[in-house]
Amino acid sequence: MKFKNSIVLVVAVFSFAFAKAQDDMQCRQMLSIYAENAKAKLYDEAYKQLPQLVENCPKLSAAIYQYGERIYEHRLKKKVGTEKENADGLIKMLDAQITMFPDKVNDAKKTIEKAMAMYKYNIGTHDEVFNILDGVFKNDRENFTDPRGMMTYFKLAEERYNEGKMTLQELFDIYDALTEQIDSLLNERSEVIQKLNEKEAESELTDKEKKEIKNQEINLKNYGIVKGSVNGTLGALADCDKLIPLYDVEFENKKTDKNWLSNVLVRLQKKDCTDDPLYIKSVKALHDINPSAKTAYGLGNIAESTAEKFKYWDQAIELGVDNDLKSAIHYKKGNVYKGQGAYSKAKREYILSNQAKPSFGMPYLKIAEMIAKSGNNCGATPFEKRAINWLAARYARKAAAVDPSIRSTANKYAESYNGTAPNTSEIFMDKKYNQGDTITFNCWVGESVRIP
Repeated sequence: MKFKNSIVLVVAVFSFAFAKAQDDMQCRQMLSIYAENAKAKLYDEAYKQLPQLVENCPKLSAAIYQYGERIYEHRLKKKVGTEKENADGLIKMLDAQITMFPDKVNDAKKTIEKAMAMYKYNIGTHDEVFNILDGVFKNDRENFTDPRGMMTYFKLAEERYNEGKMTLQELFDIYDALTEQIDSLLNERSEVIQKLNEKEAESELTDKEKKEIKNQEINLKNYGIVKGSVNGTLGALADCDKLIPLYDVEFENKKTDKNWLSNVLVRLQKKDCTDDPLYIKSVKALHDINPSAKTAYGLGNIAESTAEKFKYWDQAIELGVDNDLKSAIHYKKGNVYKGQGAYSKAKREYILSNQAKPSFGMPYLKIAEMIAKSGNNCGATPFEKRAINWLAARYARKAAAVDPSIRSTANKYAESYNGTAPNTSEIFMDKKYNQGDTITFNCWVGESVRIP
């Protein structure tokens, strides 16, 4: 009897395994047909097969949901079926990838895509969308790189502030963190472009490298748009005439609060409200409580003499300010030297300013301006005096390449400088130089330019 029971059990197990193997085989065959249809963009056919795969083979492959995402995006774009049904389907496809295949997808990026779909198609509340984006930003900032996600995140934060669900300081905190992230991405992309541009000056770039420059220029443009949008959104709330009364009324009660004073200084510095008495007394109060790089920078801003300004600014760099402030300090020092006519020192400071913040193009534009004004001092012949404009144009183009916020202006300067340089017939007629020759300027500029 026991023997018979054992035989029955073995047969049952084998039958189950055989049936499961058959099911697996059918699932894989169905997935293969589905995938081929999706790859061929036969989305209507693939759409018919999708429910069977989700129901019978839900964990077979992430491809089920990745192609499903494409299918629903197609249906939404072409208005096939109802928007609500397709939007719900899209959310389910994204959710499945996040929950069932976390090792196959970038969890943060897919979660942002889900939040953006919810926002676009009015699924869930704005608070729910904000909380999803807020969670990603706070827990995985490195992967929070979607420009649309950034704009939506801040727009919803401002909406919460207007509804009384968030304080102004909380909105400022999000603004500071988000703009820091945007600046980091701008710097990262700008560094890639700068390195490739430097390589291009020495040798021909590969097609892959040329494509990389174009892609990074698109990224710079998109992040520049996001930064402009975020700044524009906050602008009315964070102007000096709004901030100063807001903080001034609290000063006496908060003047021994290190964190409050630090926030005030950051906010006033970002909006260049550094001439106001509130800024001056806040810097001094914070320096008395907790001397630091930030307070040294602040004392430099309010110092009356150039020597005192430079002393505090240099101290701030030594104490370890962040790269934004480090760039700002070198830029300010460059402007002072430029105003004094000390172009060599100014150039050094401008270069250091850009090195601290590679997406900041104004230092290059300032260098271009100084070079263009130095023709009479740097050129030995009329041809050389005008040829220096090619070098000025090079720096203007550098500014345009790394900083989307001034690209249009910088390109106009580059065109102007090139227009002032010798033209083709003048190059041909010159007795000393030919096309392709190099001219070296041994003045403060200390650089060479090749005749185009």
